[in-house]
Amino acid sequence: MHAFTIHSQTSQGVSEMYRKILVVVDDRVTTQSTICQAIAMAQVHRADIHFFYVMPHYELTSFDMLPVADLPPDEFQNKANAQAHKLLTQACEMAEQAGVQSYQAMSSGKDDAKCVADAAEKRHCDLIVVGTEGSNAVMRILNGSIIPGLISVATKPVLVCRDTGSRDELKRKANATQYARHRRR
Repeated sequence: MHAFTIHSQTSQGVSEMYRKILVVVDDRVTTQSTICQAIAMAQVHRADIHFFYVMPHYELTSFDMLPVADLPPDEFQNKANAQAHKLLTQACEMAEQAGVQSYQAMSSGKDDAKCVADAAEKRHCDLIVVGTEGSNAVMRILNGSIIPGLISVATKPVLVCRDTGSRDELKRKANATQYARHRRR
């Protein structure tokens, strides 16, 4: 049995398979690699990227001891918003440098995976891109990764990216891809 993909071509010969790509952004090191890989893919497909940040949940757990966190909910929310804005802005700047149109959004919900899947639907994205540290499926579940849940609930294809190297190396590859595409015109 052979796997294959059917996609259309425009009059210029550019694939229309992926026109809008949703990229999950967070503060893990591997996310930088994921962003670079998604930008390179967007360059090839001439797609737009929607960078998406899932806001963390404020959970104050206290049993018969002192609370674990000492941040009031409003301060926690302000810090989370600032972190999200910083990471999304950095991702958009990387896309802009590569000549890729990008957008940014953030949201939260009880189920992070469903939140991402819903964001992809709402933005009419053709693909969801998320990064992984490369651990096995059991470790991803134990570490709280959204990947297993996202693969289950998403109605769009999910591309899971591993860290492929340094940011400078990925920028070089993205620039080479852009140069090659420009030369074909």
